[in-house]
Amino acid sequence: MQNFDQITSTSPSSSLPSPSSSSSTTSLSSSSSTSSSSTTSSSTTSSSSSTTSSSSTTSSSTTSSSSSTTSSSSTTTAMPGWIITGSISIARGYHTSSTLANGKVLITGGNGGGNSFNIAELYNPSTGTWTTTGNMSFARSSHTASTLANGKVLVAGGLGNSGYLNTAELYDPSTGTWTTTGNMSAVRYYHTASTLANGLVLVTGGTNSAGDLNSAELYNTSTGTWATTGSMNVARHLHTASTLANGLVLIAGGLGSNGYLNSAELYNSSTGTWTTTGNMSTARDYHTASTLANGLVLVTGGSNGGYLNSPELYNPSTGTWTTTGNMSAARQYHTASTLANGLVLVAGGMGNSGHLNSAEFYNPSTGSWTTTGSMNATRQYHTASILANGKVLVTGGLGSSSYLNSSELY
Repeated sequence: MQNFDQITSTSPSSSLPSPSSSSSTTSLSSSSSTSSSSTTSSSTTSSSSSTTSSSSTTSSSTTSSSSSTTSSSSTTTAMPGWIITGSISIARGYHTSSTLANGKVLITGGNGGGNSFNIAELYNPSTGTWTTTGNMSFARSSHTASTLANGKVLVAGGLGNSGYLNTAELYDPSTGTWTTTGNMSAVRYYHTASTLANGLVLVTGGTNSAGDLNSAELYNTSTGTWATTGSMNVARHLHTASTLANGLVLIAGGLGSNGYLNSAELYNSSTGTWTTTGNMSTARDYHTASTLANGLVLVTGGSNGGYLNSPELYNPSTGTWTTTGNMSAARQYHTASTLANGLVLVAGGMGNSGHLNSAEFYNPSTGSWTTTGSMNATRQYHTASILANGKVLVTGGLGSSSYLNSSELY
């Protein structure tokens, strides 16, 4: 049974939840863990050697059932800016959220303080309700979820109930079912996943019982297999990955064997290699990274032994970082969402005063922050998804005393 409580104290720590079995198990039981109750994310989503040895291990194609249960549709207005909407069936954090082509939001896995979950649910913005959908083959938390060009969602890695995972599976929105696909070459969690312009999915870093990883691998949607690619210069987890307008992927910060990192690197999908780029002014992990309309990348918050309110901007044209206006609240374990109007909404997390429900906007035009209405619940390890109607859906997370099943809209 996993101990997620060690990471919920009000002071930052590099200690991480670990499974009861620390072995790097690459073949795990697909038992359906549905006991009630984390990303990056995700939303979110790299150093020089160029190895391209392929991994063609593909697991058998098993599909889970798609049971259907609907939550109540109570929608009430509370604090300014935020509206309470339907609740998920199980309180959870460390889960993922993905906005589908049909406008619905898929959340997968996570943890509620005990075992990881294999349960997935769908949010319907038209009704404000959640419906359970097919269960994943593997219970997992602190995994990644990537929306593919074909509309399916690829879930990879994470922390299971018997150890770290290298398994991956695909969700098909048209059937509401999951199908297992090829395994990654390494078991990993607290990694990142980025969908590239060529349709491949790049997974980087993470950690397992052997330590932090600098390895990276590519998932091919056409073959359902993984191939290793160049390794990062620095092994890291709890970092961020941002796909730039020029097609490169920017990896920033995180936690390595020697502590918090300020280093950054770029992955070139054409060559399969990594190049170091400018360092951030502040080392940090559990931060967020948001790609702005002007092409810059905004990094916010995180920790390096203390909570941070300092953001930084990466300029792909110069390969350098510059500081920008500070947030009103220092925070980590928060979310950041780039809105259609160009503003970035930061919400929740953990700060100097404990669990946060505060939210604030970053304006790229002025480089300044403006506070907005607070969420109805304090939460960290939650997810945030931008809907087709422009609203932001925040779901789950860990509150001041327990995991949450509540959702709210900004």
